[in-house]
Parts: sequence; structure tokens; C-alpha cells
Amino acid sequence: MRSPDNTSGKKDKEKPKIFDYLDYRAFLKDLFEYKKQRNYLFSYRVFAGKAGFSSPNFLKLIIDGKRNLSNEGTGKVAKGFEFKKQERDYFENLVYMNQASSHDDKDYYYKKMMTVTGYLKSHKIDKAGYAYFSKWYYPAIREIVVFGDHNITPDKIAQLLNPGITAREAEKALDVLQELGLITRNKKGLWEQADTVVSTGPEVKSLIITNYHKEMMKLGMEAIERYPSDERDISA
Repeated sequence: MRSPDNTSGKKDKEKPKIFDYLDYRAFLKDLFEYKKQRNYLFSYRVFAGKAGFSSPNFLKLIIDGKRNLSNEGTGKVAKGFEFKKQERDYFENLVYMNQASSHDDKDYYYKKMMTVTGYLKSHKIDKAGYAYFSKWYYPAIREIVVFGDHNITPDKIAQLLNPGITAREAEKALDVLQELGLITRNKKGLWEQADTVVSTGPEVKSLIITNYHKEMMKLGMEAIERYPSDERDISA
């Protein structure tokens, strides 16, 4: 009798890690295929029984984008695939982010995903990139470091910016810029530019662009009160 396990000698795919994904449907598709390869008896019907779904092809409908997951359904999927707590927490917020209709909701759930330890290991650059464009002064500080005083301190940076920021915020910005590889210190301890481009997946990029535009519009509105008319250029 044939064993349920894969004994064909074909090399198994590596088990998908949920923290590597920003699309929950893609993750479920890869995870189902992995389970099927490991055990030929595994099926949508078998999974539905384990998870508690009455429809035998419910998971397929989710993977194909024909159905969304409710709160209850999300919990059942986590149960069916036996997710550990961190995996379940990440999966729940990933589902909510993917299915959210507003930017603010997507942004809220993405921030929650970033707090999960597993995410930090897989998406270090995504997190830094998100931070880079979520604060207007991060790109500004990069330009100050690259084209200004190459030995500049966080205190001095904070004094140069208008509107002002704290020295602690400037120090954190420098950490993010180094984490992204956008700036570095040379052997003399001086700041210099590194030839790196910030790149993330489309889901994160969409959040980043909208956040950056909101930051710029907020500064524009505040500029009306901050600067006299002869020191600003706002027209319609």
C-alpha cells in the first residue's frame, strides 16, 4: 500500500513561512501545495474538516479570490493549519490589511504586523523603508548628511530643520538611513552616501506613497500659518 508521505524521491519544497508574505492568499496557496506534496491524501475537503468549514472547497474559494475571510473564518484557517500564536497574530492582521478598503485601516494593520517578531526577521528593509517615507524629515536628513557637513551631529541636524525636530528624532533618522544602506560612515568616521535604492513590495509601497503624500500635504497646510506670504509660494 502506498504511504501517504511523499516517497517519490522528489525534493520537497521548503515549508512557506508566513512572515515572508504580504499577501495572505498567496501564502495559503503555497502552504496548501506544500501540505499536498508532503501528503497526497491532503485535500481541500480534508482541510475543511480540520478547520470546521461546512463547504469542502472553502479554502480554494479563498485562494482564488472568490471569497473573503471573516473574523471567524480567519480563526478557523489558523486552527486548520495549526498556526502557532505568533503565526496566528500575523495572519489575522495580514488578512485584515489585505481586505481593508481604506488606507488608514491598511496602515493600522500593517503597523500591527510590524510588531510581530517573525516579521522583523523577514522584512527588516520593508520596515525601515516604511519609516523612511512616513516621516518627511528622513529624506531631508539624508540630503543634509550627503551634501552638507559630513561630521554633523543629531543636535545640529535638529537645529537646521524647519519645522524643528528633536535631537532624538534626528538620531533615529540616522539609524534608519544606515539600516537602509542609504548613508554610511567611512574610515574617518565621516558620513557619506551609499549607492542604494529603497525598494519594497507593492503592498508596502502603496502604503508608503500615500503616507508620504499625507505628510507633505500636512506640511503644506501648516506652512500657511508658519510662514508669511512673502516667504512661501502657494497658488491655485
